[in-house]
Amino acid sequence: MKTSEKTGILKIYIGESDKINGRVLFEEIVFEARNAGLAGATVYKGVMSFGASHSIHTMKIFALSSDLPVTIEIIDNIDKIDQFIEKLNKIMDQSQRGGLVTFQELDVVRYEKGLKYREEYH
Repeated sequence: MKTSEKTGILKIYIGESDKINGRVLFEEIVFEARNAGLAGATVYKGVMSFGASHSIHTMKIFALSSDLPVTIEIIDNIDKIDQFIEKLNKIMDQSQRGGLVTFQELDVVRYEKGLKYREEYH
């Protein structure tokens, strides 16, 4: 990805216990993003949420659900993200779990591998 390209961020909101084919859904999405050659993906774990069902998800002992929220952010050029959205929709359909997916255009001001990475892994 070049900083001069039109870029965007894809945000996927799911539950940490969501699964697909016996595998954690957020892991499946991140691995598929890497296989698709996308620039990067990060998974964030939340402490409390509610969504379309209006069920509260929290880690408190007496809560109805301990399925904590997870957000996956994927950044790359818009064309690559558009192609990945097709794959993501198939994954989400297969998982038969709810979720929310958003997209925003953004400006990337810096994107490069760190010096340590270049020395140790190449």
